Amino acid sequence: MTLPLLASAGTKSASMQVSFTVTDACTVQAGATAAKAPTVACQLNAPHLMTATQPAPATSADAAAVRPAAGAQDWTVYF
Repeated sequence: MTLPLLASAGTKSASMQVSFTVTDACTVQAGATAAKAPTVACQLNAPHLMTATQPAPATSADAAAVRPAAGAQDWTVYF
């Protein structure tokens, strides 16, 4: 019953712009030792870059702050 209706239908095409955002969840865990790089795990294997940076020098305001362990390393993770 619907076959005659489909057979008489014309074809048309149209263009449209589509965009979407893929979000990823990543976990960053500290390394096993203070000098070891952290571990990064992303659900969708997002690319990332880790760079080691020197810890900032202590200031007089940091007098009561906890000091990092000897050989400690600061890391920056870029996504």
